[in-house]
Amino acid sequence: MSDVARQAGVSRATASYVLNQTPGARIPEQTRAKVLAAAEALRYVPHVSARSLRRGRSDLVVGHVDGSSIMSDRLPFFGLVRIASEVRKAGYTFLIHGDPTVSGLAAARAWLALRPAAVVATLDRFTEESVAMLAEAGTVPVALGRRTSELTATVVLDDGELGRVAATRLADRGCRRIAVLGSYDDRAADLVLGNRIAEVLATAAERGLEARYVPMPPEVDAADRVVEEWRRGWMPDGVVGPSDRHAGLLLGALTDAGIDVPGRVAVIGMDDDPFCDLLRPRLTSVAGDLTGGDTPLAGVVLSAIEGRWDPGHAVRRFPAHVVERDSA
Repeated sequence: MSDVARQAGVSRATASYVLNQTPGARIPEQTRAKVLAAAEALRYVPHVSARSLRRGRSDLVVGHVDGSSIMSDRLPFFGLVRIASEVRKAGYTFLIHGDPTVSGLAAARAWLALRPAAVVATLDRFTEESVAMLAEAGTVPVALGRRTSELTATVVLDDGELGRVAATRLADRGCRRIAVLGSYDDRAADLVLGNRIAEVLATAAERGLEARYVPMPPEVDAADRVVEEWRRGWMPDGVVGPSDRHAGLLLGALTDAGIDVPGRVAVIGMDDDPFCDLLRPRLTSVAGDLTGGDTPLAGVVLSAIEGRWDPGHAVRRFPAHVVERDSA
């Protein structure tokens, strides 16, 4: 800090105000630029421990990422990316913790070794015991989930808008009998896809459509069985897959059975995966704007750290739009 002040030709206090982004400090822009240029030239790095002592608390926020789960549910990962960017702007240090093997008390012990102000992780990483351990140590646990929870402060990531947009698309095409695929017998799939499926059914009901939930694991044989059952009885004229994998497999089964898509049955998926363009007909999909949303995510996390937690402001709903292709 002293070297930066000396090179910039300012007092140590002025350099400290600039480098620590001290609220209320009135520093001329020209002076601020000189300090930042000196810090860059000297490769200045803030001393986290000293800054924590000055603030009277840690300024570290730990975000736990399980790399193996990103492929099955990208929303919490994108939520963490947004939080990381936003809390840094608020003067906190954000650190990704990537051990996929820890949860519960083991995870709490690993996190507490870093002495963070808060830990942000998916809800399944927390238990009553680990939440209590973190709170006793002065670390605020914040969960990312698809539903509210009484376990700890939880930021609800709601991508149900994808389901609403998909059902609306089929209704606008004139579809009257809609099937929504899913795997409610699988708890993990329920947590990831439940909001989407529920909103398809709710939107169809609002539009006066006949809608049915059709359990279908995302497997080739399961898709073939579903189509065969439809050929013997009730046949939808619109199908919604809560993921592009569900929709793509069903699209293949319909094509193999000689059923015209989209002439007889329109098919739409969700997530806009790159393989949608490789299918024939190309798969129409609904894309979620995971970088958008109504308000910043970090504000909720910071409110928890600073004792201002309000569950009424903890739901983040992400916008969505149709990606035009051939199947719907």
